[in-house]
Amino acid sequence: MTRTPIWHSVQDVPADLGATAVSIGNYDGIHRGHRYVLDQLVHHAESRGLSPVALTFWPHPRHVMGTPGEPPLLTGHEDRDRLLLLAGVHGVLDLEFTRDFALYSPEAFVRVFLVEGLGMKCVVLGEDALFGRANAGNIDTMRELGRKYGFEVVTVSDLGPEGEESGRISSSGIRAALLTGDIEVATEGLGRLHTVTDTVRHGFQRGRELGFPTANLGPDPAGLIPADGVYAGYLTVLEQDSAHADTEPLAGAAATISIGTNPTFEVDGAPRRTVEAYVHGAHDLDLYGDTVRLEFVAFQRPTLKFDAVETLVEQMQRDVEVTRRTLDPGPSRQAAED
Repeated sequence: MTRTPIWHSVQDVPADLGATAVSIGNYDGIHRGHRYVLDQLVHHAESRGLSPVALTFWPHPRHVMGTPGEPPLLTGHEDRDRLLLLAGVHGVLDLEFTRDFALYSPEAFVRVFLVEGLGMKCVVLGEDALFGRANAGNIDTMRELGRKYGFEVVTVSDLGPEGEESGRISSSGIRAALLTGDIEVATEGLGRLHTVTDTVRHGFQRGRELGFPTANLGPDPAGLIPADGVYAGYLTVLEQDSAHADTEPLAGAAATISIGTNPTFEVDGAPRRTVEAYVHGAHDLDLYGDTVRLEFVAFQRPTLKFDAVETLVEQMQRDVEVTRRTLDPGPSRQAAED
């Protein structure tokens, strides 16, 4: 069956999809806990001859019903849906969340989007799942609706920190780790390297003048920006600007990543926080206009202010060497496939 696997309304769902098993969630980060639920979804779908489908929302409901932009999200929109597909589902029903959408009663939500929209015969969710207007629906509500509309309800436990079905891996915990620069804890929770994605922009050209040309991201890349500091990581070109079509795109290139306001240099007005990556050995690299993904492997040091440019350059040389030692022979990468 040929189809677009990401749908933004029930009208987009292929008529020949067949009966489905569905899991519902925001899935920010697609961390190990999410993937455990999705693994169970795929397992129960296959054992029942159903198509596994994830139902999710964008924007995040808390951004609509609460403070816009709070909490900051671990993954961008496209990355979130891409990672859902990589988890093994056959499709993603990605619905726009609005205040009007939030008015659906629990039963109307289940009937319109799950039963009629997706032909659901099995729903896989946690015991603490809430849904519908004012989160009025819970697991008991879902069981009642299952008896009414003829679908099975399967519950799964949260995945604990050591892989057992106890405790909880949460997006909020991973978010807190990244905001303090604790990449090791974030990687453990995610089960992969944390990433940010954006188009490379023109910066102040300071790195090029110092012998360390960097790829500069915009102020709002897709994915949570970790705490200020210097990191070891990788850079991959996801989409090239047309001007670079005759060059081979980088994939998993070693990079020293810097996040902060460049306090060594004076600027007019408020300092601007930047995310920039120096690709090792790539002194003549042109990535302007390319869409790149940065993967964070390890925190190296906090952002520092230097009294002289020469001292900064010496530190940058040490940073590159630390990155090289960190990545070579390199930790096992669990980055998402392109």
